[in-house]
Amino acid sequence: MSSATPLGPIAPHAGVVIPTYFSKKPPDDTVRELIWLTVRDCPHYVSPDDTWLVVDGDDRTATLAAETNERFAEHYGRPYRLLVLPANGGKLWALREGLRRLLSERDDLRHAIIRDGDGDHLPAHIPALVAAAEALERFYGHTRLIVIGARGSRHHPMGWVRGELETLLDHVTLDAVIWALARQGRTPDLQHCREANPPDLSSGYKLYGRKEAECLVAADPVFSTLSDSDYWHYGPETCTIVEAFLRDTIVAQLPRLTWEQQPTTAFGEFQHTELYGELLLWVYARLEIPVGVAARMYDRRTSPLHLRTTPEGRKALDALRLRVMEQLELHLGDGGAAPPGNDVLSFL
Repeated sequence: MSSATPLGPIAPHAGVVIPTYFSKKPPDDTVRELIWLTVRDCPHYVSPDDTWLVVDGDDRTATLAAETNERFAEHYGRPYRLLVLPANGGKLWALREGLRRLLSERDDLRHAIIRDGDGDHLPAHIPALVAAAEALERFYGHTRLIVIGARGSRHHPMGWVRGELETLLDHVTLDAVIWALARQGRTPDLQHCREANPPDLSSGYKLYGRKEAECLVAADPVFSTLSDSDYWHYGPETCTIVEAFLRDTIVAQLPRLTWEQQPTTAFGEFQHTELYGELLLWVYARLEIPVGVAARMYDRRTSPLHLRTTPEGRKALDALRLRVMEQLELHLGDGGAAPPGNDVLSFL
């Protein structure tokens, strides 16, 4: 057994699920190194028996993950848990399958941590996430909670355009949740998302308390305006956090480090405006936001975006607005129409 083997994990009641899929673009050596960066230090924090790397139905990724696991076993004396799904079902599908395995094998597990397999989510942040979760458990008396590992910037790791669109998505998601809950005489508990503008709802690095993880696994999907495939592929953050808010889940967030630029991303290969437009439409439809209200939410959050300071950016945002509102009108079928969106003030 290697001398690098730790005396014991820092978080013995936590497990890790790592949904993993790589497109054909990055070479094999890059994929091996990114998987290794993801799992290398994990045993210092979580037992290898509770570390599940879930390959989302890709043969090459499965082969490279198995090779990395051999290296891991040589280093630590035992492998991590490798689950290879038979077909590509999407990140949310892989996430739920990994959680199902993790929870079924550990009755005493209290925290399930979701990390991406591209080396961006450092295991060194696990102790802080667990400490926050334990404090919330003591205060609220339950584990229906989520602790977000929040990026200091969305733009630096993902690029300017995608960072702007993800900021917009998170802002509108929270606005829509607050509006929908207010109609029921409720409000989300956001006191633990300090200095968040908005909270990093789209971050893929999250800790789920056991009760919340069980809810995520057991919940029936609400596809609404998304196809089954799009829901499972594109909904792991936005769709899950909306459902969590609807069941009064406690949401907190802590800062974490991230890559200056993502070395590779499957999400980055999609059409940005189309992807974020579909998620915005799902949020509005799922929460039954009237078209007029949805348009005002959108306008409020796009007005200060730096993306509007370029002709190309303004054109993209206006096209996105038109597409989302037209589809929302069709979905709701209530005869509502979006008010016009205009830049009335040409000065600050």
